[in-house]
Amino acid sequence: MSLDHTDTRDTGLNSLREAMVGSPLRHRWWILAGVLGVAALVVWWAVSGTGSDTDAAADAGPLNTGEVVRVDLVQTERLDGTLGRLDGDPVPAGAAGTVTSAAEAGQTVQQGEVLLTVDANPVVLMYGDTPAFRDLGPTEDTIAIAGRSNGTVTAILEAGTGIEQGDILYAVNGQPVVVLYGTVPAYRALRDLATDLEGGDILQLEQALTDLGYNNGATVDGIFTDNTAAMVEDWQEDIGATADGAVDLGEVIFIPGPALVTDVSAAVGDGVNDGRLIATISGITPSEGLDVQALEVNLVALGFDSDGTLVPDGVWDNTTTDAVRAWQTDIGAEADGVVDFGEVWFASGPLRITDQIAGVGSSVNPGAPVLAVSSSDTVVTVGLPSEDQGTLEVGDAVDVTLPGDVVATAVFTEVATIATVSQQGSASFEVTIVLDDPSLADGLDRAPVDVEYVTDTAFGVLAVPVTSLLVLAEGGYAVEVDSGAGRTQLVAVDPGFFADGLVEVDAAGLSVGDRVVIP
Repeated sequence: MSLDHTDTRDTGLNSLREAMVGSPLRHRWWILAGVLGVAALVVWWAVSGTGSDTDAAADAGPLNTGEVVRVDLVQTERLDGTLGRLDGDPVPAGAAGTVTSAAEAGQTVQQGEVLLTVDANPVVLMYGDTPAFRDLGPTEDTIAIAGRSNGTVTAILEAGTGIEQGDILYAVNGQPVVVLYGTVPAYRALRDLATDLEGGDILQLEQALTDLGYNNGATVDGIFTDNTAAMVEDWQEDIGATADGAVDLGEVIFIPGPALVTDVSAAVGDGVNDGRLIATISGITPSEGLDVQALEVNLVALGFDSDGTLVPDGVWDNTTTDAVRAWQTDIGAEADGVVDFGEVWFASGPLRITDQIAGVGSSVNPGAPVLAVSSSDTVVTVGLPSEDQGTLEVGDAVDVTLPGDVVATAVFTEVATIATVSQQGSASFEVTIVLDDPSLADGLDRAPVDVEYVTDTAFGVLAVPVTSLLVLAEGGYAVEVDSGAGRTQLVAVDPGFFADGLVEVDAAGLSVGDRVVIP
């Protein structure tokens, strides 16, 4: 059957092509089937076998064609992002007194430098992921227990009381705070999330509950599962806590072993807040833990291991004491070989001061915020639509277009576990991206950027230009192949993946190098 190229192709075909080309690239072909089905073009001939020959009209002129290729197809998505810095936890005062100095807003504080002083006692920045939570010295004899929640003390043990694993040290608003054995301090809420939460703190929680008799066959593996939650819930019911199967920050205190309450700094009826000293306990074993190791790593990095004998193994020995005294002498602190709670502040890297919450001359209590800070590293944050969650994994490469059309390669490093819901009701997850070359963003802050990332790929597929597809009246799709000498034939195709103006096709009658008609 002959085909009048000038009449049939022009009847609604352009609207079909525009609908297909304008569709979001992150969708697969079948999502566009509805668009294709209602297109104005209707091809009135049937396709059988490898196709049917057609005669071009004499005045149709030369055919506009595209090539059949075998290619890798890549779909990408582009999102709006913001270049800036991540806010960190405010730096608090370690002790009660008067702020006698503080870093200025806009200043970047490095490892070993003083953040602030209270009554002339310095608070020094050190690098590490484990927060300071106790006094650090040769033994566990002085462990400062600070509150991690706000409320009123409703119960507390007396000084001189011995404590073991499972004992309730005190209670806030009727909720008990329990002592469990472990070397990793409690620093986050432990609960069953959509993605499995894991770590050394969970491992010691599971081991402690197992030792206390709350394990009914669960695996002690450091991963917070439904079985872990069941153990926690049974334990909470027994101690009179809210039985929600989650251990909120402040519900447990991890200590290395049996201890003695040597001092009580709060009484029943007192109000407490995050950071207030509650009690001091003494242990019977040498001081050790991740916080000790972080301290030792910093002392070595700062050059306070003159003879090279300090081993950052997390176990306090005489070489640790010697390095601490040398460091304290250098910063003008009392060289007593003990790092009091609040004398150091651990952060993952340099801190950029964004504001002085409490200025010089201000009176502060322990835990009162003094400095607002952000990371010194420049990062990009993007709101990833909830329907695209899972398209990015930590370590995936992305391209970031900076102001001035500078394209920087970057790596996806983190995604929020809690969605943010806009006023319009759409949900998204905040994604953090780090530039491979941060110097490309020098001088930029709070700058809008574009982030492009790969959402899907298809390798080595047979493909044709997406605008060459025809919709058949009886259903399905075809392409019109240039047979030469002014003749064409229709070949039935099954469309699949599409990207970059090409669509994957499955067709017995097509080969690489064939030319297909594009109106």
